[in-house]
Amino acid sequence: MSLYAEIAIHAAVPTAFHYRVPESLEGRIQVGHLVNVGVRSGRQPGVVIGLSDTSPVAEPKTISGLLDPNPVMSATAVRLARRLADEYMAPIGLCVWLWIPPNLIQYAEPVISLLDSRYAPGDALEHEVLTLLKKRGPLRYAQFQLALKHDLWRDSIDKLNALGVVDVESTLLPPRPRAARIQTAALAFHPAALDEALKAIPESLRRADILRHVLRVLSRETAPMDVSWVYAQTGAKTADLQRLAELDLVELDEKRSWRDQLVERDYIPAAPPRLTDEQLRAWAVIEKAAARGTYAGFVLYGVTGSGKTEVYLRAIDAVLAHGRQAIYLVPEIALTAQTIRRVQARFPGRAAVVHSRLTDAERVRVWERARSGEIDIVVGPRSALFQPLPDVGLVIVDEEHDSSYRALSAPLFDSRKLAEWWMRECDGLLLMGSATPDVETLLRARTKELTLLELPRRVFAHRLRAETQAARLHVRPSSEGVEADAIARGLPPVTLVDMREELKGGNTTIFSAVLTAALDETLAHQEQAILYLNRRGTSTYVFCRDCGYVARCPNCDQPLTYHEHGSQLRCHTCGHSAPNPRHCPNCASDRIRYFGAGTQNVEAEVLKRWPAARVIRWDSDVASKPEMHDALLLRFLDHQADILVGTAMVTKGLDLPLVTLAGVVSADVALNMPDFRAAEHAFQLITQAIGRSGRGLKPGRAVVQTHMPGHYAIQHAARHDYAGFAEAELTYRQQLGYPPFRRMARIVFKHPNSGRARDAAQQAAHVLTERIAEMGLTATDLIGPAPCFFQRIAENHRWQIIVRAPDPRLLLNGVAQAQGWHVEMDPVDVL
Repeated sequence: MSLYAEIAIHAAVPTAFHYRVPESLEGRIQVGHLVNVGVRSGRQPGVVIGLSDTSPVAEPKTISGLLDPNPVMSATAVRLARRLADEYMAPIGLCVWLWIPPNLIQYAEPVISLLDSRYAPGDALEHEVLTLLKKRGPLRYAQFQLALKHDLWRDSIDKLNALGVVDVESTLLPPRPRAARIQTAALAFHPAALDEALKAIPESLRRADILRHVLRVLSRETAPMDVSWVYAQTGAKTADLQRLAELDLVELDEKRSWRDQLVERDYIPAAPPRLTDEQLRAWAVIEKAAARGTYAGFVLYGVTGSGKTEVYLRAIDAVLAHGRQAIYLVPEIALTAQTIRRVQARFPGRAAVVHSRLTDAERVRVWERARSGEIDIVVGPRSALFQPLPDVGLVIVDEEHDSSYRALSAPLFDSRKLAEWWMRECDGLLLMGSATPDVETLLRARTKELTLLELPRRVFAHRLRAETQAARLHVRPSSEGVEADAIARGLPPVTLVDMREELKGGNTTIFSAVLTAALDETLAHQEQAILYLNRRGTSTYVFCRDCGYVARCPNCDQPLTYHEHGSQLRCHTCGHSAPNPRHCPNCASDRIRYFGAGTQNVEAEVLKRWPAARVIRWDSDVASKPEMHDALLLRFLDHQADILVGTAMVTKGLDLPLVTLAGVVSADVALNMPDFRAAEHAFQLITQAIGRSGRGLKPGRAVVQTHMPGHYAIQHAARHDYAGFAEAELTYRQQLGYPPFRRMARIVFKHPNSGRARDAAQQAAHVLTERIAEMGLTATDLIGPAPCFFQRIAENHRWQIIVRAPDPRLLLNGVAQAQGWHVEMDPVDVL
């Protein structure tokens, strides 16, 4: 009887393909194996997702061979991929290949093994091949090439394989790890000669202003700087440093990175500290669940700085004690460095980090270490879920409210749902934590789908860490109480500033009088401050005061943002850039002006008002690589900067013990988006920003600037009132029929021609309206068709239809796939 395999290839096709299993693989091939198959006229790798003795295809092609003797996916992972495809109406191939590292196939290499040592070689070349195999055992092709120095052995291998004398089997051989090298830059002259060096850079030289900025920054350093920090601080590029080296103004060097400098920052206990009463109550519930060995899902609601991480680490310890593994999800690459160091301090040598900014070779290496059982814990964003640990018993989702847990490219899915399915499959624990849980998650806890655990008080630090920190910085800790080993403190008081009143009073700057005074006091006391604004760049848009022209992206129709570093206009949607116009291209006027404030503008205003302040800007423009995040964090923790200006990434879980002031420059940015989750996003960002203050030796405070001080999201955030906000938000969602009370799907229609996009949306709406009536779906309705808020992206005009229903798949299944519609189930937003 023949055996057939269902194969998923890495392509956006709606179904898998069927192939015949050759006799040589019968009894060996398993679900999860990586195989080589013929697709059209070429060959392509695929993953076996099913085996059967029948095939829906009359004459299927035959599998060419295995690419590795061991499965690359477990049967559980294959089931999860199938569920993803069904739940999110996504192509099965794209779902399956989430578990396969990029470019894994390039590490597949044939390995030759000797099967018949008694075979008499027919010629000298066969003798050479067989002698080598007898002497050294199984060898890779690359090893044969090095040993024999010619290609003639390949024909002999093929002949011997056909005779059954040798076996040729492909095996995945991950790259070996290499020690990282950190490049450094330093002045090639004495800092006292800075003025002369600045004059040595001719005005005619391209990017002369950036080159001078580099020299000024290096002149303040007493040791060579990591170039990633130079890039982050100045906006310079590699070519700029090379140009300065050519001018003999800068010396470039490199050093091997053998140790982790951040481990030496504030003491992180390697042994578990004693827990507070609230932590003990939460941990007792989790510990019982871990001992039972059955599925349990928890929401750990704890105010910022309440000690959620310590509960996470106890949970990891419990599952490791039972011989299982753990995955620790964080929402931002910026958080992985701080998190992995805490995990490594408690579980040395047992954890690895993975994220999208690793090289392909680094990601394959982590994947292989997980598959082989070398590590027990994986830390990272969404991609950490797809590491092949053999028996995962715990998934932690830190900052579970964060929208980055929802994938924005195909296949679109929610990582939290996938984590829950996985833990239900294998009787594990799901532990989701946040100071501002998603209201949809909160409702699930209220209906007992998840267990709610609470940490209502902030814990500044455990005693030993506090004493170590105080001794290092020569300050005395301030606290409101001591419980066990922990020093407790209240949440920072918040001052709301109505910026409309500031304007009436003649203050046209971006800093209110209250925030200005608070920054004066913070700097005078040699403390640190964070200024948060969820907008990159120098100005929101560029316009002509004479004719009203606004510089827009030619691909997206969105206003271009002015970036002072590099003097460019950039589109934050598609990445298009253009030179900054000196004259209006519409009327030739030179009255070009900049409107709105971005992080670059805030940075510039801070330096103008406080020229002696040391300022760091932390956004995706300056921190495009993980090592830049590390460099920024290290320098701020070392108090080599006084003020940190940043976007949302500075609000997410960072523990910055010297920050005593958090300033929200504008709380209104998120509120003004036409999206049903806008208020929740604003509340979360403001609360998280406020929560960065007062987590160290001294108490903190926060200033929130807004033009909408009466908005319920801002009012509740200022009072640290999550419960009150959640109640108001859930009432609003229920009244309007939005999630979590009905499920939502979004269908987006894109076309370079606006009319074609509109017509496709209108035709789809007609089809769906008829289906709703035919199927009697009385609880289902449509919003639209209508243009998207971002009407044009990457040269495509965009229209959308929103489906609200108990389960939109009942309406969409079959027709969406047949029509080729782009469907987003449970969309992150509707913009």
